[in-house]
Amino acid sequence: MTINTAAPTPDKLTSKGKATRARILDQAAELIYTKGVHATNNEQLRRAAGVSGSQLNHYFSTKESLVLAVIAWQAERVLTFHRSERFACFDNLDEDGP
Repeated sequence: MTINTAAPTPDKLTSKGKATRARILDQAAELIYTKGVHATNNEQLRRAAGVSGSQLNHYFSTKESLVLAVIAWQAERVLTFHRSERFACFDNLDEDGP
């Protein structure tokens, strides 16, 4: 018998699961930003996100998987912001313009 220890992918989660995962990522990003990766631990994250240890392990089985997910999540947030309507009028970033 093979046991699958991989965390569920975001597209396979329920809406409640997606919200929990997003809350964990949001709090992890904040803790990593303020304390650094090495100084952030599961207990701090668990308390900040309001989740149990089993929930944290359900979504992110290792610290590496969590950190990689935080990087991807933050990158997507930045890209979404810069692709928003407020920047639609910009066609380049040159100071002198076209």
